[in-house]
Amino acid sequence: MEKLYEVSIICNTYNQKSYLEKAVKNMLAQRTTFDYEIIIHDDVSTDGTCDIIRKYAEAYPDKVRAIYERDNQYSKGADFITPIVKDIAKGKYIAMCEGDDFWIDENKLQLQRDTLEDHPECDMCACWGCTVTEDGKREISQIRPRIGNGILSVESVILGGGQYLVTAGLFFRKQMYENMLEFEKIISLDYAIQIKGSLRGGIFYIDKKMAVYRRYAAGSWTNDVLKNKEKLEAQWEIEKKLLETLDLDTNGKYHKTIIERMKAYIPFEQQMESRQDDILRLMQKYNQPCYIWGMGRRGKSLENFFGRHHIKIDGICDAVNTDIGKITEYGNKIFHTENVLENAGVILASTRWAYEDLIKADFAGDIIDFQQYMPYG
Repeated sequence: MEKLYEVSIICNTYNQKSYLEKAVKNMLAQRTTFDYEIIIHDDVSTDGTCDIIRKYAEAYPDKVRAIYERDNQYSKGADFITPIVKDIAKGKYIAMCEGDDFWIDENKLQLQRDTLEDHPECDMCACWGCTVTEDGKREISQIRPRIGNGILSVESVILGGGQYLVTAGLFFRKQMYENMLEFEKIISLDYAIQIKGSLRGGIFYIDKKMAVYRRYAAGSWTNDVLKNKEKLEAQWEIEKKLLETLDLDTNGKYHKTIIERMKAYIPFEQQMESRQDDILRLMQKYNQPCYIWGMGRRGKSLENFFGRHHIKIDGICDAVNTDIGKITEYGNKIFHTENVLENAGVILASTRWAYEDLIKADFAGDIIDFQQYMPYG
């Protein structure tokens, strides 16, 4: 007789040998009153990830199952989530956790399962999460869409984008996949899954920190897409098509929200130029050491903008960049943040994560949150 499970955990992985073991150990450490299975899907890793998968599949044959692809599905843009959920997973509920992410609460599965049992009007629940550095040693930001438990509306999920919720915190009913709308067939993105999970009764949010997302880990979305302007813009085009199709699927019910979200795909550089006068007036107020916090895509865009408009800055600061000590193409030195916090008069936060970091660091100078000048994200 085939064994039944209450929950199926889906763990997608690719070249994540350095992280996968922690993810699987934390899955196995879950304390539940029900049986659950772990399905590890490998997308043709070449770094030894498969050795780790085999080790756990052999050690826990009744709990861990492995799927090994012959061809890399991600590079083809293939939807590998839907077939696993519909045809392979045996659980009534589905939990997500990528191979480079991990859980930090041993009661996570039990709490999320009980929540959906208590809220039959919802197809999905999510939890408070955080992002950490690639080595997992330092928190970067919180992924916390509200304070306190409650319902996240369809509108808030659409406006929030794909990073509104932490993927490792998503938990939903398998039956959610029984009927597929056209927008879901565009591409299997976290964003599409979150929207799908919200459509029937919103997403029930549990305000407890239980899931962690590594930024810029090997094989991760942030490492593959977020650092690559061409890939990011290509994904934006896909997301816009997804939203246009969602608008048709829902007969215009969320049309105003979708139009507002579309503004998020206006390039950061274009938004800066449109607010050029405001930014230049702002910078004229300061006559003290000024640094840009962050060496990511937006930090570089800020540096480029200031260089073209002859705005002097004293350097770039970053806590995790490997180029600390080097000189950028615009002649600015890259400093470790700890070395500038006491001397800087002004720090420009290039992203909301940088802004949150500065607040936590108790920086005594002025913080300019550039998100307020980039109203569309």
